Amino acid sequence: MARMTRGERQAATRGDILAAAQARFLQDGYASTSLEQIANDAGYSKGAVYSNFRDKPTLCREVLNAVHEDKLTEVAAIAASNATVEDMIDAIESWFERTLGDVGWTMLEMEFAVVSRNNADMAEMITTVHRGLKATIVNALQMVSTEMGIGAGSDTLVTEFADLIVATTFGLGVQRAVDPSISIRPAVRILETFAEAIRTLDAHNADSVGAEN
Repeated sequence: MARMTRGERQAATRGDILAAAQARFLQDGYASTSLEQIANDAGYSKGAVYSNFRDKPTLCREVLNAVHEDKLTEVAAIAASNATVEDMIDAIESWFERTLGDVGWTMLEMEFAVVSRNNADMAEMITTVHRGLKATIVNALQMVSTEMGIGAGSDTLVTEFADLIVATTFGLGVQRAVDPSISIRPAVRILETFAEAIRTLDAHNADSVGAEN
């Protein structure tokens, strides 16, 4: 078996540390987790952690990015399917049911946001994480519009719905982490309203073209 190169070893170390950090952060939260614990869990020294991540906030940001990527990859797969709009919304509703209120993820997200209140660098980190989340949702909504066969929605409409989805799902996630019986219906209704709005916009554009001709 060929020996790993230095770059490959570094990538493997970074991956091990990130996996250990994700498990620990999701289990114990941000404040209760130390870099020493993460290093021990990963089987490395604390120095190895600092060699790959600047500090604890940076490591937590990478964990949140990884969690978002995993969750939104599932949504993107639904959006890219050839399912009907109704089936697509049903699939996303099931995803909401599984995901919103995931205690580890939801509470870590909230805790990191609270801790960042008096720390400009951490505030910028959480803002960057949420911008990436919003951008992924915007892409998914545009993909849904295309899969619906009615063309891409307007930038303003899609952006506004993405903002609404981020705010609603985060709020529902926090509530459901405390009380799982809370309905996810408000989040589903946003998707249904988006589909209706896109259909209306498409019909309006078609009427405008017809009038010009």
